[in-house]
Amino acid sequence: MNWIKRIKSIPERKFIIVMGKVSLIKNLLYFCFKLLVGIVFRSWFLITIAVYSAFIGIVKDNCSRGLKKNKDTLRDIESYVRGGTILACSSVFYITYSVFQMFYPSNTKYHMIVAIAIAAFATCAITISIIGVVRAKGKTMLIKEYKLTNFAAAFNNIMLAQIAILSFTSTSNKVALYNGITGVCVGVIVLVIGLYLLIDGLIKKKTYDKLIKKYPDFFEQTAIEN
Repeated sequence: MNWIKRIKSIPERKFIIVMGKVSLIKNLLYFCFKLLVGIVFRSWFLITIAVYSAFIGIVKDNCSRGLKKNKDTLRDIESYVRGGTILACSSVFYITYSVFQMFYPSNTKYHMIVAIAIAAFATCAITISIIGVVRAKGKTMLIKEYKLTNFAAAFNNIMLAQIAILSFTSTSNKVALYNGITGVCVGVIVLVIGLYLLIDGLIKKKTYDKLIKKYPDFFEQTAIEN
């Protein structure tokens, strides 16, 4: 149990820096694998998930880089805004695919055991991400961005779980419509999260600019000390 205590003792900032790098590598490998499988089997769903995973990996790496390199509020705000912009763009891509799925459905089938495993993983992921978002209250911008990105990524697992379960439980010819609607809802949630980060960051940037104009000497002294 010593290794568990050691992990818990790691400062959250350092933990996110490491996990951001790990996530980028993992998501890029995931992107390459899913993209290749999607092209071979002509699965637009796998290709979409691959691209979406790449977006998520980039945002998490953005948080990691921000926490590691940035030492002033302005650069933190820029990283915050950049993360929100990337997340919002990924949601538009996801929504577009979901609408496409309604009219040109894929016929991917999952074994019952696999579907149940996916559903269990999705439930676990969304629970952990919700706890992370709740605990993000009062944290720095980049830590909050990281937690919200995890939250956005977890909703993709919910979408995957629905597709997997309906593939073997439903005989309705409207399954593609149901999956498409859920995908649009997931995309809208991710869009809201991305826009929140973007707008919140722009508001902070505006406030920061006003403070610089009002108290230039204070910020110059702070920059020298850092």
